[in-house]
Amino acid sequence: MRGEFVVVFDKIVKNKLIKAIKKEQYKNILKKWLDELEISGPNAGKLLDNHVWLYEMKNKHPPLRLYYYYQKTAKKIIIFDFQMKTSKDKQKKTIDKLRKKILDS
Repeated sequence: MRGEFVVVFDKIVKNKLIKAIKKEQYKNILKKWLDELEISGPNAGKLLDNHVWLYEMKNKHPPLRLYYYYQKTAKKIIIFDFQMKTSKDKQKKTIDKLRKKILDS
């Protein structure tokens, strides 16, 4: 059954995801996340910034994070970044970079 939300990502994120799914553990997590996004839309993750509708999904073991934006008018979920969690500073820099990217577009 297809969900009511469309999930899209650019070439850079696509390449990162392709590399990540080579590990079976990551593949299962990412598949689950993408399925949740299709079905639940923005409610699948945690809202980080309500001004730009930036959300995050995270996993503790392994420490993965997926950042996405909800485009309300088209009911589209746009995946901006996927990364291993390393430090709070790197996470903050990533979130600030994504906010800027959303505001500039």
